[in-house]
Amino acid sequence: MIVPNGASAAVTPGLRYLTNEDRGMLTERAQVAHFNRGEVVLAEGSRRQAMFLLLQGFVRIERAYLGQGIAIARRAAGEFFGEMSFLEDGVASASVVADGTIEVAVIDGADIHALLASIPGFAARFYESLALTMSQRLREVTEILPPLIVEDVPQATRPAQPSGRPGYSDLPPTLVDAVEAFKTVMLQVDRGLKDRKFSAESAQSQVITGCDGLEEALRAHIERDGHLEAAIGIYVFRETFPYFMLSRFIDRAFTKPRGYAGDYATIEMLYEDTAAGDGRLGPLIDRWTREIPAARAVKNRRSLLVDAIREVAASSPGVDPLPVTSLAAGPARELFDVIAAPDAPNVFATCIDIDHQALAYARGIAQQLGVADHFTFAQDNVVRLCQGRGHTALGPQALIYSVGLTDYLKDAFVVDLINGAYDLLLPGGTFIIGNVVPSNPDRAYMEHILEWVLIHRTAEQLRELFGRSKFGPTPVSLRTEPAGVNLFAFCRKL
Repeated sequence: MIVPNGASAAVTPGLRYLTNEDRGMLTERAQVAHFNRGEVVLAEGSRRQAMFLLLQGFVRIERAYLGQGIAIARRAAGEFFGEMSFLEDGVASASVVADGTIEVAVIDGADIHALLASIPGFAARFYESLALTMSQRLREVTEILPPLIVEDVPQATRPAQPSGRPGYSDLPPTLVDAVEAFKTVMLQVDRGLKDRKFSAESAQSQVITGCDGLEEALRAHIERDGHLEAAIGIYVFRETFPYFMLSRFIDRAFTKPRGYAGDYATIEMLYEDTAAGDGRLGPLIDRWTREIPAARAVKNRRSLLVDAIREVAASSPGVDPLPVTSLAAGPARELFDVIAAPDAPNVFATCIDIDHQALAYARGIAQQLGVADHFTFAQDNVVRLCQGRGHTALGPQALIYSVGLTDYLKDAFVVDLINGAYDLLLPGGTFIIGNVVPSNPDRAYMEHILEWVLIHRTAEQLRELFGRSKFGPTPVSLRTEPAGVNLFAFCRKL
């Protein structure tokens, strides 16, 4: 609803160089509009020539990607929008959506142009104010350009080839025997399937035995002959590459099309649990890798987080809706499991990720499930956000969590993450991080076959990181998912 001539006097603090008289003249020409959460104030592609000044509340700036609106910025009371289409006399480059109940002052473009033409000095002050604001917003955009989910992630690369390339005689004979045994099993299974001598169950069993044997040999020889780790890894990778890359999952994890192995689509493959691959062996190897402990841990952590979200909701009866934020959210399946359930608590979730494809994918799921009004999807660099350099404005949160993020972060960045979460939490709010443990039985396979390098941490190391943060000596509780690979640290803000 729009009400003529009702804007408050503080309508334009975002236009820094305007005088009080300038602001008063804009105020006189403004109309006031009210919107509820989720309503579109300005649609992407709209040709409306006006400036919009936010009087109360917050709005999301969204760009459409794959048919889904992804938040790229958030504006608070006192800020304006619509300036680009006004300046260019063109279409709006993004949509503006109410993030709650808001009040907006709308100043028609014709009224602004009249002031620009008739008031001495107004044009210079107005355009200087716009230039400063647009420069600041350009900085916001450039800060989300890095393609990875976080900055300063360890890049998963094969170990450098040692000088003096080792021959087979330099490697442990038992390792060579294990690799040859693996290749023999794969060839026998492939031939047996071709000749219809093996049932699907028998072939799968033999592939599992062969892959388990190879992984165990790789792990055991690296533990025993650590000085040869690079040579062992290169040899096993080279000899087994033609077989493992038949698996659809392994191929994606190795190829890393989004820049890192654990992207949203890779995680979704594990959740879907449908084996696929090339040839006769591909689906069988794919099934094996989906059932190793590290893969089971990814599936297990989903239910662990569902329980955690429900626990926080049950212990926060006065917080309605319950504000929850997922950092590096990916497909956000645990949130959909909670919010789309018949007995769902009233949760409003903010999903933050640097990957716009991940956000578009998750928003599509939210719409399919009919729960989109319980979500905001925002593109931001999580580390920069927690260092105070992001552009996503969040209100106090009852729960903030991150799964699979700290596995890529050095200790200093993990502390920044914890501190950033602490500042955003309500009193009594909970922060959760998950990390892979050093005893991960699939570590050698992940690093040398998938080139999926993670930072592993013990319970003591996670507690030490919380101790270095603003949480200080606050007790940290720990949970491990059933596979024993992912450890989760829970801490409440006192």
